[in-house]
Parts: sequence; C-alpha cells; structure tokens
Amino acid sequence: MGQIVTCEIGGETILLDVEPETQEGETRNFERWRADTYATKEPDTLAWIDAFFQPGDIIYDVGANIGQYALYAARRLKGDCRVFAFEPEALNYAKLNRNIVLNGLTGTVTAYCLAIADRTALDLFYVKSFAPGASLHAYGRPVTQGEKPFPPKNRQGAMGVSIDDLTGQFTLPFPNHIKIDVDGIEERIVYGAARTLSDPRLRSVLVEVFMLGDVASRIKETFFGKSFILYNADALDYTPGIVQNLIFKRRNA
Repeated sequence: MGQIVTCEIGGETILLDVEPETQEGETRNFERWRADTYATKEPDTLAWIDAFFQPGDIIYDVGANIGQYALYAARRLKGDCRVFAFEPEALNYAKLNRNIVLNGLTGTVTAYCLAIADRTALDLFYVKSFAPGASLHAYGRPVTQGEKPFPPKNRQGAMGVSIDDLTGQFTLPFPNHIKIDVDGIEERIVYGAARTLSDPRLRSVLVEVFMLGDVASRIKETFFGKSFILYNADALDYTPGIVQNLIFKRRNA
C-alpha cells in the first residue's frame, strides 16, 4: 500500500492510494500524475458524467486503470448506480480494487480483470510500463495507440470478452453508458458491441480515439449507423489534435 491522497473533484471527495516513489526504470510516478491531474487531465470526461449519468444507471468503464472515473461516477450519483470497471493489467487492477475499498464503494463499483475486445477468448496482454497507473499497454499484440510497436516489460495472460458477451453470455446488467479508453483496440471493442449499440437502453458512449488515420472515421460511421450523434469531440490537452474523446449520444434520448 502507498500513501493516501485526498482529491476534491467536482465537489466530491475521492481517496487514491498512490505509491510514494517512481518505480525503478520509469520516468514518471503515474499514480501521482493521475492524482495531480484528476480535475484537469480529461475535464470532458468529468463533464460527461455530470451531464449524462442519472440515479439508477448502469455504467461500464472499459480501461478503468486505477479507477478515477469509476469512482467519480459512483460518488457523483451518491452510490445510486452500478459501475462495472474493466482493467486487465495486474498492477492497475490491484490498485483499482484498493481504491474501491478506500472509498467505501464495494457495493457500487465492481472490478473485473478482463480485457474487453471484439470476441471472447484467451490471449496475451503486453505491458508497456510495469508500474501502477501506467497506460499504453496492448491486448493481442505489442502495438499501442497509433499503431506504434513497443518492447513489452511483461507478457501477461488475459481473458478477452466482447461487450455483447458481457450482457449476453455472462448476463451482466445492461449498460446505459460506456466509457472506452484502451489505447489502441477501440475499433475492435466497438465491433464486439454491435448488438449493445443497437439497444436504446444504451444512451451514451465515450471513446478515446487516436485521430491520425481513418480509425476515428470508421468508429464515427459505426455509431451514426446505430442512431447516435456526436455530442462533442474535445482534444485531450496532452496530445492536441492527436487523441480525442468522442462522446456519442443516442438520437432523441
């Protein structure tokens, strides 16, 4: 366990367990960075939660990392919701569960050590930085956001599951909102959610997308064909013009 950091976000108090030192071989203390930039790193994600989420909603957080947005949603709705947080990387998954317990949200947020993908199967998960809070890992092949290959520091066995199988084969409650932030296989995840996207109970989806190339255009067309409109497309401050959060809202919802 690390140090407990208190974060005041949107009027909510959220506790994060943060390692006090930068991991050997890493250039950044990723958890400290996430705590320090909680309110500023992705203000559009926080605003989406504020504007769209309602009491009683079911939320899927795909690529939950250490849980910042899953925790914020649960706090914002005063526990009157169910959040299912999916994080395949082992160190992040451990800290995700630690943060759920720290914040007294074990009855609201449920974490699964799963990689969400286009099909349900066993595969390898390639870890880019072996430190809690790190990102840019990859499922299936060691290629991260923007089709950039990397030498993995760990090859972790992982179970991949499609969103359609989560609600079908595994009978999880159906989501009203989905956040997808996975640094590379967004299109595969969207492909594996075809049935879910067609269901009007799903009201909004946020997808972090690498904007170079045509992946973003294909993802947009998929959503437009499922009766969604693009609510906004704010660029993330740390990668201007390259990575964007695309927020899709169901038409007439």
